[in-house]
Amino acid sequence: MNQNIFQKKINQEIIGQDLNTASLILANLSHAELVGVNLSNAYLNGANLSGANLSEANLNYANLSDANLSGTNLSSVQLVSANLSSVQLIGADLSNANLEHSNLSSADLSNAELVGVNLSSANLSDARFMSANLTKANLSGVYLWNGNLNNAKLVNTDLSNAYMSSAKLNHANLSCAVLKNAQLSGAKLRNANLKNANLCGTQLLGARLDYANLEGANLEGANLEGADLHGANLSGANLKSVKINQATKLDYKWRLVWEILNHKNKHTDLRNTDFEDANLQGADLRNTDLSDVKFTRAKVDNALFGYNQGLSLEMKLELKLRGAVFEDE
Repeated sequence: MNQNIFQKKINQEIIGQDLNTASLILANLSHAELVGVNLSNAYLNGANLSGANLSEANLNYANLSDANLSGTNLSSVQLVSANLSSVQLIGADLSNANLEHSNLSSADLSNAELVGVNLSSANLSDARFMSANLTKANLSGVYLWNGNLNNAKLVNTDLSNAYMSSAKLNHANLSCAVLKNAQLSGAKLRNANLKNANLCGTQLLGARLDYANLEGANLEGANLEGADLHGANLSGANLKSVKINQATKLDYKWRLVWEILNHKNKHTDLRNTDFEDANLQGADLRNTDLSDVKFTRAKVDNALFGYNQGLSLEMKLELKLRGAVFEDE
């Protein structure tokens, strides 16, 4: 199909045309109405589709490398295994689109709307997602080496088993995100919001997490060797079985909680310790001096107490009501 015929179809706003395998390299389709069009396997390398309406279109296996899709409506579009390398998608609407196994290496999706998008197993290396909205998106198993997601919104996003080494996630909102078994070694997460995130088994070797919000996060089995958590908020975070080393920068309070949970350097004198908002579930605090210790809002379910000095009867009753176990009774 030649360019003139295709342009005529656009001008007539014919919706749902079958343009399977069409060759539209470098075509100017800016602001075209292409709702529901079938462009699967089409060649659109370098095409200008900025501002076009391609909602619900079929672009599976299409080649859109170096194309301009800035501001394009791609909501609910099918782009399975499509080639979108180096494509411009700035401000595009890709909500609920399916880009499974697609190639978006070096693509620019800054400020794009990606709510509910399926990017599972996609190649996103060097891709830019600055200030993009990826709420409830599926990014499981993606390859996102060196990607830039600074200030991106990733609330309730699935990033399980994602490879994100050296990725930039500074100031990103990852609250309630699933990062289970993800690879984030060397990643930048400064001031990131990881409240209630699932980080079980996540690799964070040498990662920057300074001043990050990890309140209520599950870090069980995570590797934080060499990571920087200076100033991080770990209130209520699960630090059981977390790997750290001398190079890990962790504020004293949280390092002490980690030691107690993981039975490192058994402490018998914890006088005046501040455990406010700490997660001490399952901790062994038997035979310790707990004089003037603060347990305000601390999680103590199944924590073992007994033969303690400094605990008032009132405090013992309160801790028992919160799930603590006293072996001396």
